[in-house]
Amino acid sequence: MRLFFAFVMSCFFWAGNITPVWATANTANVLSLNTATTNITTGAYVTLGTVPATLQPAKIVIVNQTTSLIKIAIGAAGSEVDFVSVLPSFMETLLPERALTGNARISAEAVDATASSKYISVSLIP
Repeated sequence: MRLFFAFVMSCFFWAGNITPVWATANTANVLSLNTATTNITTGAYVTLGTVPATLQPAKIVIVNQTTSLIKIAIGAAGSEVDFVSVLPSFMETLLPERALTGNARISAEAVDATASSKYISVSLIP
């Protein structure tokens, strides 16, 4: 309902100086990694990024375009806690059971084989 309202309002004010809602998307809330540049291996976690300091995501969408099963973990290097596993070429939508605090490190590790092509993305939705 909010999205419909935003769309209607943006169309109504299109002639004015108001920027449409979709033109102000916050890409800082999307953590993305090109695995052709930085491989995700089975031996160690690779940092995808950190949760912005002022964000507490209510929903997380993970897109795994690779051909590997990927584990997503949260925590400092060396003390990661597995959060979810995402199947190859699959999208997972989560409502986190525990709050992700700002500056939390999000990382990934391959389970079955090294991911060395395509992207993995984590969208943090407030």
